[in-house]
Amino acid sequence: MILYQELAKEFTHLLQSQHVPVALAFVESAPEGVKHSTTGVPSACTFWRLAENGVFYATADDHQECPIGMMTMGFTMPASAQQRAQTLVETMANVQYFSPSEVAALPVVKKPHESIVYGRLDQMPIEPDVVLNILNTEQAMLIAEALGRVNWLEGGQSAFGRPTCGVIPRTLQTDETSMSFGCVGARTYVGLTPGEVVLTIPGHRFAELVEKLRTIVAANEALAPFHQQQKARFTA
Repeated sequence: MILYQELAKEFTHLLQSQHVPVALAFVESAPEGVKHSTTGVPSACTFWRLAENGVFYATADDHQECPIGMMTMGFTMPASAQQRAQTLVETMANVQYFSPSEVAALPVVKKPHESIVYGRLDQMPIEPDVVLNILNTEQAMLIAEALGRVNWLEGGQSAFGRPTCGVIPRTLQTDETSMSFGCVGARTYVGLTPGEVVLTIPGHRFAELVEKLRTIVAANEALAPFHQQQKARFTA
């Protein structure tokens, strides 16, 4: 298992991040010693914020207040949750926010699981499937540069909107880093500021990203004095 403690610390330091990276692991049985979440939550993404404080696991029942989250996280929904999901989709369609046909295109977690282990990356007792981090736009630019996503010779940066939780199964399915601008639900429940986005990284590729990030952060620091001096030339 990769030693994520030092990698998580370096990742946070390189980005000067106010948020610690958290991890998700989709498991068929909860690991020994990991406690079950007893906190009722209004949304699946609420668990991301709770995970900044420790490690726990949550079952399908713990996600039942969030029918869209249950869907993207790959849990089987009971009839009551299916009805609430249908009602929510109809509301979204009525206000021209979301097309019902788009529901069929939503990515969902395919890995067999009964629970999700959530927790700080530096405290995870098992290998994470996905690492999730909240970034501001400056940090998001550094990540995009590290990944080569803002290279004009490549395809450019891909970012998604609603639902924000959809980037988790997308990362699992594509084995690629994903980013979401943050939907109104995530901004409400997670408390995202207007300048923050959500990043998801395949767990096994986190070390590779940190290595690339070292180079890009150093490059930005090397270029900063030129721009500061250039600006000073034109300052009255």
